Amino acid sequence: MADLTASHKWVFTSTGTGDPFNVRPYSQGITLGIESSSGCTGVTQILHRMGPSTGPFSVISTIVSTLGEFTTDQFMGPLEWIAPRVTDKTASTATTITVYLQGNG
Repeated sequence: MADLTASHKWVFTSTGTGDPFNVRPYSQGITLGIESSSGCTGVTQILHRMGPSTGPFSVISTIVSTLGEFTTDQFMGPLEWIAPRVTDKTASTATTITVYLQGNG
């Protein structure tokens, strides 16, 4: 049985890209949870990059969230750098999109 060895969270109150998180040591499997707060809709992309954390990232998933919804997305490794990008969101800083990451090695 694999052990949970990584956990990370990003919270967005507007559009933008979260800081990349290196999942290479624990990328046997990655689970992401994307949650929009009540009254919030948005589009979140999951980005991936190998090598240095700077440079172009590839979009490996796009998730559309609506009004308090929670969506799960899973990936098999190996992966290296993961970052979420919110490309569209309800125009209010009172609403949030939260991205949770858990990985095992």
